[in-house]
Amino acid sequence: MPRSNYSRALRSWCSGGPTPGPHWQPDTPLGRSWALYAVVHQAAAFRLLPASARLHLVRRVLGPFGSWWLKPRLDGVVTVHLGQRLTGARREGDRVVLTTRDSHGRTHMLETDHVLAATGYRVRLDALDFLSPELRAQLAHTGGFPRLDLGLQSSVPGLYFTGIQAAATFGPLLRFTCGTEFAAPRLAGAVAQRTASG
Repeated sequence: MPRSNYSRALRSWCSGGPTPGPHWQPDTPLGRSWALYAVVHQAAAFRLLPASARLHLVRRVLGPFGSWWLKPRLDGVVTVHLGQRLTGARREGDRVVLTTRDSHGRTHMLETDHVLAATGYRVRLDALDFLSPELRAQLAHTGGFPRLDLGLQSSVPGLYFTGIQAAATFGPLLRFTCGTEFAAPRLAGAVAQRTASG
């Protein structure tokens, strides 16, 4: 599906949720489209695509965007400052003062109690410093993502990955909470089989 069609479907889904009545594209937890239907219902087959295609789709399908059901939790509850770039942050007593610049070059100050930096990230196995360097060196990877089998096990026996770390093997579905419906039974089955055999 071309990027513009993904974007249109996503905007429609996120702005007001699924619409009632007949439609020609199927509903999925990720939005309404045939391509998203494939991402949700054929995640196991996603791993059969060439690595370059998998990495491209993981980067391009469903970028950052809030779901329609989040809107009432945000609108009128949380103050949102759009079109501003963070240019500085400093501590003043027990508060944080942020400096931002808008698209017209104007500077703004915001004083707050807490700051959460949700800037996104790229999957990098070498950044997982809770794993020893020797263990990380044994991990087969594709584009920074661990290479996984059908049970979400990496090339290191007994080491499993799920969530965004598994997205390059099983697709964008694994970046979302609804991906647990796919991942959990496979992971549980793989761990149970390994425990029984070993």
